[in-house]
Amino acid sequence: MSESTARAPDRLALSDGKFIATREMMAALGRSAVHACKYRVDSADDAAGTLTFTTGVTMGSWTGVSGTIIYREASPYLFEVIGSAKQNVKGGQVVALDLFGEAKGKVDNVIAEMRRQASAGDVAPVSAESSAATGCAVLLFGLAFVPAALVVGHFV
Repeated sequence: MSESTARAPDRLALSDGKFIATREMMAALGRSAVHACKYRVDSADDAAGTLTFTTGVTMGSWTGVSGTIIYREASPYLFEVIGSAKQNVKGGQVVALDLFGEAKGKVDNVIAEMRRQASAGDVAPVSAESSAATGCAVLLFGLAFVPAALVVGHFV
């Protein structure tokens, strides 16, 4: 089927690990997958097919992981998705170790979520302004009670 006769798909689908979609569908799918993983979308360039995101605190970095998802149109309406990531080093942090391939794992999580949503057909609409919670507040809140629980346990 030539590019001029290829018809735009009505809905997102997954075939042999590739996405059958329009560029707009891929952009929405990427945003939805990042938010479903509880990461924050930093920027998106729908024309270039890139989406960058940041996670919350990770084992290797207090400032998380920065990742990029790239969706490339291999043929009309058939997209391949790849990604890359790195541990962030900001502020007083001197080094950020990529423990056990953690950064790549975050990208793999997003791509797996994209595949899951495409297979299930449940891409959730996400506004460009919304940002997902990173879980940092919950982590810090939980850590505040650990010393108190240890002290109470000592006296009981």
